[in-house]
Amino acid sequence: MSQIAAIALLALRHVFRSRVVLILSALLFAAAFLLPLGLRSDGTPEGLIRIHLAYVLGLASFLLTLATLWAGCAAVAQEADEKTLQLLLVKPVSRLRIWLGKWLALLILDAALLALVGAAAAATLHHHLRRGGFDAAALAAARQTTLTALETVRAPLPDVDADVRAEFERLRAANRLPDAPAAAIRQSLRRTVLAQRFAVAPGAARRWTFDLPGGHAAASVLLVQFRCNASVPGAADLDATLELEIGGQTVTRAVRGMAGSPQTLAFADVPAGAAQAVATFRNHGAHGATLFFDPADGLVLRRPAGTFAGNYLRALAQIYLRLALFAAIGVTLGTLFSLPVATFLTLVLILVLQLSGFIVAAAQVDRATFVENVAPFGAAAHAHGESEPPAPSLAARAAATVLFWAYRATYLTLRPLLEDRTLDDLATGTWLPPRDLARNVAQQAVGLPLLLGLLSAAVLRKREWALPTPS
Repeated sequence: MSQIAAIALLALRHVFRSRVVLILSALLFAAAFLLPLGLRSDGTPEGLIRIHLAYVLGLASFLLTLATLWAGCAAVAQEADEKTLQLLLVKPVSRLRIWLGKWLALLILDAALLALVGAAAAATLHHHLRRGGFDAAALAAARQTTLTALETVRAPLPDVDADVRAEFERLRAANRLPDAPAAAIRQSLRRTVLAQRFAVAPGAARRWTFDLPGGHAAASVLLVQFRCNASVPGAADLDATLELEIGGQTVTRAVRGMAGSPQTLAFADVPAGAAQAVATFRNHGAHGATLFFDPADGLVLRRPAGTFAGNYLRALAQIYLRLALFAAIGVTLGTLFSLPVATFLTLVLILVLQLSGFIVAAAQVDRATFVENVAPFGAAAHAHGESEPPAPSLAARAAATVLFWAYRATYLTLRPLLEDRTLDDLATGTWLPPRDLARNVAQQAVGLPLLLGLLSAAVLRKREWALPTPS
């Protein structure tokens, strides 16, 4: 362990001599203190909170990611170019300990910088909330809905498989099925049937039944959050009521607001011990408009699950675990390639992460649907006057298939990084479960770095290194 610590100390000295820390600290200072001054919120405490938590911490995380990847690449590749790494390799130190020492140096540096920016972001948020001129009621509502840790409970989707099968058979009997894979048609029919189930006509009502895991432990506030769209253009005002039944108690609230905007209703002093809650939304028919709810999260129930302080610390820990994995990737790339090549690959990785939403969506579509949607782009332009373009060629289908597997491989390889929603959840007051943090510790701080470290150790043993030129 003393050898690893000594290598980490030498690596830290090298980083400080390059003045990277000073530049990075200045950028993080600007993100924490100057960025909130240049961004305008929507005038609500919730908007101000989201700016500080999502934008400030998001920019700080991005800067730390870039710096970590570059410093990780330089930790080995630059020393190899300067012929100083070879002096370390001839000493009786295992190759894995060399890698661990470089990695540990980056972990120490990231921990210090992230702790500073996390404390600065929290301090500036507290200052701007106190000096923002918000009334007490608005601040209290923001603390209930955003500056907290809320568990989101969703009602199970209704079983529509029988309706989907019946509609599919009806279209097939009428010879009206589109030219598409059967799986894609059934998926489209399922979305249509669910949309019909979650439409509330004028004078009608819809019920959502929520199972509360573990019951509702204590009498406290429950939040019902919903968002719906209206069928009549310009029908901005909602005229509806929402009833919440829980523990033998029914509370009715009037719904007045703008269609399409998120709404939150707070129900205080909810009785303890309830294992189920039922929300009934009644559309009284303003403008004769039908209201449409998203089946997945059009109306959800949220209940307190922890404190904001605990949620904030877990979010910082999640960011730190990502940085630990990026540090391992950077050191490994610096071991495998020269500094220019390793730097180019880190930029490719950053680009992939910026396209994470598209990659996740593409990778979760089945192969047949992906090929049918992408292959026509490879077909030659059809002649003028033809009613339909020609069918995709075999080469176009093969290219679409290769592209699908490339997306799928990227998704499976970088899934812990592509699906990260830590800052989005923190900015909306969503509870970050400790079990997710424990899983990420096993993946991003132990499992994946260990595999990368073993790969780097093998490369350090097998790779031929040029000796320093004698002076």
